[in-house]
Amino acid sequence: MDIPQNHVRRRTVVAAAVTPLASILGSGLLIIVPVLERTLGALAVFGAIAICAVAWMLGTVIRHNLIVVEARQAAKTLDLATARLGRLADAVIVIAYVISVALYVRIMAEYLVAFFISGGSPAVEALVACVSIAVIILIGMLRGFRGLDRLDRIALSVVLVLTAVLGSVLIASDVGGFATGAVTVPPIPALPIGQIFMVLGGIVITVQGFETVRYLGADFDVATRVRASRLAQAIASFIYIGFVAVATPLMGLGTAAGADTTLLDITARVAPWLALPLVISAVLSQFSAAIADTEAADGNLNGLNAWFHGRRPYLITGLAAIAIAATIPTLTIVAIASRAFAAYYALQCVIALRTSRRWPHRVGFGILALAMLAVTLFALPAG
Repeated sequence: MDIPQNHVRRRTVVAAAVTPLASILGSGLLIIVPVLERTLGALAVFGAIAICAVAWMLGTVIRHNLIVVEARQAAKTLDLATARLGRLADAVIVIAYVISVALYVRIMAEYLVAFFISGGSPAVEALVACVSIAVIILIGMLRGFRGLDRLDRIALSVVLVLTAVLGSVLIASDVGGFATGAVTVPPIPALPIGQIFMVLGGIVITVQGFETVRYLGADFDVATRVRASRLAQAIASFIYIGFVAVATPLMGLGTAAGADTTLLDITARVAPWLALPLVISAVLSQFSAAIADTEAADGNLNGLNAWFHGRRPYLITGLAAIAIAATIPTLTIVAIASRAFAAYYALQCVIALRTSRRWPHRVGFGILALAMLAVTLFALPAG
């Protein structure tokens, strides 16, 4: 029996959406709640909405370039200056991906070690992070994209289920707390508006991932990648905004517990029995995101130069990520990664501006480019 073409198309789009969705959710689901708590308090959900809105606009830039620039490159009609900007952007994103891989496994290691060792252990965290990167790189070298993609799908499926369970528990706790008057909405920190914007800019990494579809061209066509990018961003935005909304009434900023350092703090107060599932989710989500960005780094390096083929991209990405994960604190990596991605997005905005024929679009792309340049130069650490 033949499968209807539209069904095949939908299934292909969902398959293509795995990598960007895994990267987006892994980028910030575990850190966005405590960061927004310390920055915006009761208004945290508006911060989540703003971040997701900016991410969608940047996703529009990426999708424009995916459609227009790739077509011009194929037709050999892309002007030299824009082509050089594209090469520069490709080099910048490789650096950003390497940093993000190191970040994801560090966050994973922190959750895992904190569950077993009270107060954590920086040395053990670094060791766990480095071993995890080595495993990802080994799988990539031996099995390539297919081996990594299979792991990505399994990890993402488990993360989505566990996130749904945790979200449901938080909703139930909110309802019960408001019914009994036991919930205290956290206060709004007295921070200068400029500092708030720069801190939010410093967590651009939390919504990174939608651009990974640009480097899956060997497996999916342009139309599929565009639809997959939109689907991944829509799902991730729904999860981020909803998750922050249900977590806000339970934030510790307005209680004796004080501001939360990780999502594990909230979970331990509200539902201690969910601590282990959360750690499992943390491990899988960060591992999945690290896989997604390793795939993207490999695809991007392949396009930079003929020398970057075979196992070399995995080795380069892995060794650099291990060096970063072993030596740099997590929150510092967050700020550095955000600046690197902001620089990449700024270049992509300039490319979109140069290749767009509509003035309203060009103005919008220009404003976004300036905003990302500001994040690159002035973003503040999340902690």
